[in-house]
Order: sequence, then C-alpha cells, then structure tokens
Amino acid sequence: MKMSKEVRIGILVASAILIFFAGFYFLKGANVFSAEKEYICHFDNVQGLQASAAVQVKGMAVGRVSDIKLINNKVKVIISVSKKVNVNEGTVANLTSADLLGTKVISLELGTGKELEKNTELPTKVEGGILDNLSVELSPLITDVRHAVGKLDTALLSINQILNDSTKERLNSTIASLDRTMSNLKDFSGSLNAKSGELGAVIDNANSFTSNLSSNNAKINTIIDNAKATTDNLSKAPIQQTVKDVQAAADELRDVLAKINNNQGTLGMAVNDKQLYNNLTETLKTLNSLMADLQSHPSRYINVTIFGKKRKD
Repeated sequence: MKMSKEVRIGILVASAILIFFAGFYFLKGANVFSAEKEYICHFDNVQGLQASAAVQVKGMAVGRVSDIKLINNKVKVIISVSKKVNVNEGTVANLTSADLLGTKVISLELGTGKELEKNTELPTKVEGGILDNLSVELSPLITDVRHAVGKLDTALLSINQILNDSTKERLNSTIASLDRTMSNLKDFSGSLNAKSGELGAVIDNANSFTSNLSSNNAKINTIIDNAKATTDNLSKAPIQQTVKDVQAAADELRDVLAKINNNQGTLGMAVNDKQLYNNLTETLKTLNSLMADLQSHPSRYINVTIFGKKRKD
C-alpha cells in the first residue's frame, strides 16, 4: 500500500517533535530511555537551586532535580536518580556550588548500608561554594589590611603633630634644656678643680703604697726564690722513675695472674685444676672417716699383747 504525501509529512513531523522533546529533556539532564528513582530532600535555603539542576556522585551526573516546592517554611526538593546508581543507607545529599558562577547542584555522598526504597527522605547538608570559601580565606587578610591602614593613619597624624607650632616650641625648649645641662657640666668641672687638693692626697697615698712595696722588695724576692726552689726540688724528684717502677710492678702482677689463669705453675694448676680439687676433697673425706674409725675402734690399728695373749677383735 502506497502512503500518500500527507501521511509521510505527518509521520515526519511527529518524529521531529518526538526527537525535539527527547533532546530537550536530555539537555536538562533527564534520561528519557531509562527509568529513574525519586528521593526527597529538605533544605532551609536552596541558595538559588533550580529545577533540572544536576545530581552528581563524585562529580559525575547521575540524575537531576525534578521538582522544588516550599512547604511549611522548608524547601522540598525531589531528585531523580538513575536506577544504575545504588542509593544506600547513610547517603547524604549535599547542596554545593559547581563553579565560580555559583551554579548549585546536589552532590550525593553514597552510604554503605542496604539500598533505599524510592521516595525515601535523604539527610541533607549545605556546603559553602568556592566564593564562600574564598571569602573566608580573604576575611583575615582584609582585617590585617585594615589594621595596617589604621597604623599608617596614626603615623601620619604623628608626623603632622611633629610639624606643628607646638612641636617647634617643644624643640626650642629641649635645646634650652641642653644649654642648661652644659652649664651644669661646667659647674661640675669647677667643683672637681676645687677638690684637686683631696685628689692630690689620694695620689700621695697611692705613692706611699708603692713606696712600701719597693721597700719590701727584698722580702718579696726571698719569698719568690723559696717558691722557685720548692718547684725546682719537685721537678728534680724521681717521680717519673717511681711511676715507671709502679707500672712495671703492675705488669709483673698482671703476668703472674695471667699464668695462674692459664694453669701455669703450681699455684695456677692448684687454682684451676678441678680434678685436683676433687681428689683433695675425697682424700680429706677418707682421712676424716679414718680418724673417726680410729677413735671408735682403736684396736683395729693398735695391737697390744698382754702376757703373750693375742686380743681378738
């Protein structure tokens, strides 16, 4: 059956309209050919969030904002998320900025629990945007700049005060004070001249002290000579030879101890020979037993015959 020209034009127009709507919703972030799950979020302030805004997970678009309503002084936001994304328990919806222009998006922090049913309300959180963070960083800097400007203004005021007539008068007063100080120094030098006699007496006492030292120079030289003789006697004493003798004796003692430790000589063998020690111990034990038996049975060892009769044991 051959279609007429009008039927073909109608099919073409309908296809174009269908493609237009599919492209429109695709550009809005909706996937026309796949099912989506809806979840509910509540915010106190959405900060300019628009319907059809992107819903992201780790920066990837996984859905869109399908509806925004104001209910009971709260903003109800419905988001549509692709069924390919598992929204689990513990998932948090963050309202954040996507760029420097302040475009708002919903960023999901996926939880690790079991998968949530659709139309479940998600906990929410509002994160500051890039400009908000920048303003927070710049606020202390602006405060420092204002403080520096205030100090500069104070310095300029101080300079202006220095250059006024009152400051000039103060400078003149300071110069006059310096003149008075110089006059006082002149008076002080005059007083020193008046006390020159007393200074002369002090100098005379110093001269007398030095004269006493010179008069006792012989005694001082004697003391020094005695100290020198003592040091000479100490230097001539055979201290070094004594130290060498002590060192030699220590070396000989060390050699004797080494020979004893190495089982050399009678004393070394006696000290280090365990078998000799054991033999001496056994001999002493035998001797002790012999002495005890001798005390208990002397007749065994001492045989005395009286009148020719032999004593029996």
